[in-house]
Amino acid sequence: MSPARLAILAAMPMIGGCSLLWPEDERVGTESAADCASRVAEALGPGSDFRSYEGEIGVPTFTYDITKMELEEVQALIVAGSDETAGSRGMTSTNETQTAVERFMSQPADEKGSFFLGRDPALYRIRGEMQPVADMIANGCARQKADMRLIDVQVAAGPAELQQAPEPEQETQR
Repeated sequence: MSPARLAILAAMPMIGGCSLLWPEDERVGTESAADCASRVAEALGPGSDFRSYEGEIGVPTFTYDITKMELEEVQALIVAGSDETAGSRGMTSTNETQTAVERFMSQPADEKGSFFLGRDPALYRIRGEMQPVADMIANGCARQKADMRLIDVQVAAGPAELQQAPEPEQETQR
């Protein structure tokens, strides 16, 4: 056997180990709704602000990591009727990515969505409709597309009168 073939055969077991050194990015490809819901529910575990709204109705803001999406896919997220000024599209000028992300996450998002176009991460935030908090993770996962991952759900409490709907009045018989 030639030395070149021997070197290739010797290297074959190490190639299988490449995934240990450079694991595949979990943000690439599609994720089932069940896998998404499980991952996000774990991330928004018992200590998160999200859990303080359980059993209530509120308005969600969904945050997605869109770092692995192609430009055409990102452009498809822009809702019909939007223009180039809808939401915030661009990276806040700062020398610290984490500071820029924190600023972006603290800004309100609207139903047209807003974008943080950093190298990694690139984020997309969009406000949803008022709904039960118990449904928010599943609804956020349903909006997820390929190469896009739901990473956070923030809740704005709904109006108190909507949270505690009055009981229907009963007619009295005379």
